Amino acid sequence: MTDPDLHLAYAVRWRAGDARPGKHPARQAGIGGAIHGVRPFWQWPDARRIDVRRSITDPFETLMVRQMENTGSITLVLAADLSASMAAAPGGGHLPALAAAAGRSAQRAGDAFGFIGFDDTIRPALKLPPTRARGAGADIAARLTAASPGHGATAIADLALHLPSRRCLLLLVSDFLLPLDLLAGALASLARHDVAPIVTPSETALPRAGLLRLRDAESGRTRLLLLRPMLRRAWQRARAERRAALDALFARHCRPAFHMADDLDLAALGACLCGA
Repeated sequence: MTDPDLHLAYAVRWRAGDARPGKHPARQAGIGGAIHGVRPFWQWPDARRIDVRRSITDPFETLMVRQMENTGSITLVLAADLSASMAAAPGGGHLPALAAAAGRSAQRAGDAFGFIGFDDTIRPALKLPPTRARGAGADIAARLTAASPGHGATAIADLALHLPSRRCLLLLVSDFLLPLDLLAGALASLARHDVAPIVTPSETALPRAGLLRLRDAESGRTRLLLLRPMLRRAWQRARAERRAALDALFARHCRPAFHMADDLDLAALGACLCGA
């Protein structure tokens, strides 16, 4: 079971377009909050918010009114790679807890929460259209706990077809062991949304040397490998180059990635999602 006290902080730098009350700065002006701007009285006839100082100093003697900032709600969608490589990796087991925390936090903020599970196809049983229903995150967490892993993750290219038409915050969780050209095309198709990649660790730490039995999570094939110091250094270099290539790709298309450790650190992830 997931901890009911866990939550995930997040924030957006764009203005919410939903008229429902929420915690995010909205496009529409409101009656409270911070000052959004100053407009002539004839454009915003609200005598309660006449800005005397700006009116007196206006060279055209225009009566000016303070326009206050409103707040609104957004849609938070968690899209998760459910391939066999994710299930075998250290971070894959944290998906239920992440889904529960994200759903609970969205509900507290008045936001809608949705979920899309994918491998080489979009998984219908693991897809939740955006909803404000209480317990949506816990429901998805239970489904994830009972789900079997799939093969591949090529349906990442189809995510845009299953997202709301209005801009949303998309948490995209994967080990991203995909061809870079496929990933680039997928991110380009998601350009209208605010995409936050969450990269899960794809393998455990390597020993310094010795005989390793490697298993491909997708194919199930195993292989014995003698890990020598030179091979270990080459392996580490390849991992660093792959991470740099991913980070460069994310920098062109979306938010910087959050690279998970073996443990799920919701505080660190929240700080990243809030821009700290």
